[in-house]
Amino acid sequence: MRRVTWPTILRPLGVAAGVVLLLAGCGGAVSSHHTTTGGVVTFAEGPSAPPNYIFPLEPSADFSVTNLSQFSYLMYPPLYWFGNNGQPTFNPTLSIANAPTFSAGDTVVNITLKHWQWSNGQPLTSRDVVFWLNLLSAATDPNSPAIGSQSAPGPGWGAEVPGGFPFNLVSYAATGTYSLQLHLNAAYNPTWFLYNELSQITPMPQAAWDELSSSGPVGNYDAAAETRVPLSGTSPTQYVPESPGTATGGALGVAQFLNSQSQELGTYSSNPLWQVVDGPFRIAEFTSAGYAKLVPNRDYSGSPKPTISAFVEEPFTSDTAEFDALASGSLTMGFIPNQDLSQKASLERRFNYSFKPWYNFGFTYFPYNFTNPTVGPIFRQLYFRQAFQSLVNQTQYIKDFYLGYATVTDGPVPTYPAHNPDESPLEAGTPPYPYNPSRAVSLLRDHGWTVVPGGTSSCSRPGTGTADCGSGISLGEKLQFSLLYQNGVVVLTNQMEALQSTARSVAGIDLTLSSAPFSQVLATAFNGCTMANPCSGWELANWGGGWSYAPDYLPTGGELFGCGSTSNAGDWCNPTTTANITATHTAPNQAAEISALFRYEDQLALQLPVVYTPSVPIDNELVMYKSSLQGVLPLDPFGNIYPQMYRFSS
Repeated sequence: MRRVTWPTILRPLGVAAGVVLLLAGCGGAVSSHHTTTGGVVTFAEGPSAPPNYIFPLEPSADFSVTNLSQFSYLMYPPLYWFGNNGQPTFNPTLSIANAPTFSAGDTVVNITLKHWQWSNGQPLTSRDVVFWLNLLSAATDPNSPAIGSQSAPGPGWGAEVPGGFPFNLVSYAATGTYSLQLHLNAAYNPTWFLYNELSQITPMPQAAWDELSSSGPVGNYDAAAETRVPLSGTSPTQYVPESPGTATGGALGVAQFLNSQSQELGTYSSNPLWQVVDGPFRIAEFTSAGYAKLVPNRDYSGSPKPTISAFVEEPFTSDTAEFDALASGSLTMGFIPNQDLSQKASLERRFNYSFKPWYNFGFTYFPYNFTNPTVGPIFRQLYFRQAFQSLVNQTQYIKDFYLGYATVTDGPVPTYPAHNPDESPLEAGTPPYPYNPSRAVSLLRDHGWTVVPGGTSSCSRPGTGTADCGSGISLGEKLQFSLLYQNGVVVLTNQMEALQSTARSVAGIDLTLSSAPFSQVLATAFNGCTMANPCSGWELANWGGGWSYAPDYLPTGGELFGCGSTSNAGDWCNPTTTANITATHTAPNQAAEISALFRYEDQLALQLPVVYTPSVPIDNELVMYKSSLQGVLPLDPFGNIYPQMYRFSS
């Protein structure tokens, strides 16, 4: 969100409109000197975090940088690309559509596609965009029999926000082979709508994917079986499946079929669905363990065209296993774990590696489960969250575990790039809740807890008074919590064990640690828990990477902290937060937007809806790459990779 100046205004036919028109550029610099064609690039996936979802309508449990930015985007890029020569900005050059224009008082969006084509030779048209919109509308419809049940099929959408996309559409329609128009239910800030709403759209090959089963014909099921318009306010379209009470037909049936095919990991390279692509690569090999071999799509319409012969993503169960491969020189592009940084110079010398930290436009945190019937009432007490945050020794973690390659997190707006103009003075200054064990103990004692350092503290003064434990907390209730975290990452394990030790020895907070693969931690935390539908399956969950602002690229927080948002793990729901988020969406000018954004981040810095931890490079990645590989730098702040730009120097 680099808004040094307010966006350039596009004014079609003289009516008001606004969109960012930033400098066009590629995602990485490519040297034209002494490069060769061909060669295989081997890329290390994050430890215990292989890709496991290919269909570009990801549910919240699969909504990750691993699955989007570093996998499916290589085959199915979004309509609008973000990440521009290392900056967190709109990239019109790599986008499938021209920059949108807004009209009718910013209530109508006009989109014109560039003339791309699919790998099967078919043109990419507005019908392919409407296809994705139809499936999105069906997959996010709360009246669908597939939504709202953990056992029901249907993908959902990890970027879903109540009242957001697609619920803020009144209607949408193709207006020509390469054009379409969206009618909105209100006037929105065009910059926000481009960066956080239109950014979600991913064209899909309707003529190849509009199926209800592997054996059935391709049709127009996505459009034929529903009442399509109007959409109204925050109420989605009412869908009528072909068989009432089932999900066998229409857009929902298609979405469910494609979702089921995406769950068959072992068939990715053989399933003809996934061979129809518009991105720079197509999948040639894939295993259920996450090994992926991608080869150039010779019909790729974008530029530059891939020249390497293959891009291989290698899975690893731990950062130790990944480092062993790096230390053998077998990886073209991997990462050096923090605990092995003493060997960096040796790797650079022996295998001609270069080094670069991969910083993220996001922040690192882990959530509380406010819905948990047992411990949720404790988590909902601000004093407890203040006490717990005061036990997180971020400065020491950065020094001891991350060896300086991390920054203190005290709110939801990125600290990278440096001097981020989106950071409020509060968030850019001294953290409101730095490490302070004595403050943590005082907060607990002042609110009715008998603190037992080295043991387990308990509530001795239940009630709702200012000096009591708080609503829903009973006499004798103990400060005992389970904390699930991602396995295979030594620095994260060290950090969690240090927090466990401090919490117990200082404040009598007993944390029971357990670890699991990345995808399992995500599936546990992002499982649809709400106050109306509470769950007891987890209490604290840390997948190790926090949040990268994508595909909502402005850090306005709707996906993360909007009431009922699918990526709002633990269901923080606060009316002030909601009002502040809404204000960023509708701000009429730069000053109003900055003011609303500052109010949003300041409130969350003080209210602590999550546990803030050191913000680290993407997937903890301190990148090591072969110096002969051109086009790697600058690294993308959203975690995108650009193998179509990679070249080996001769």
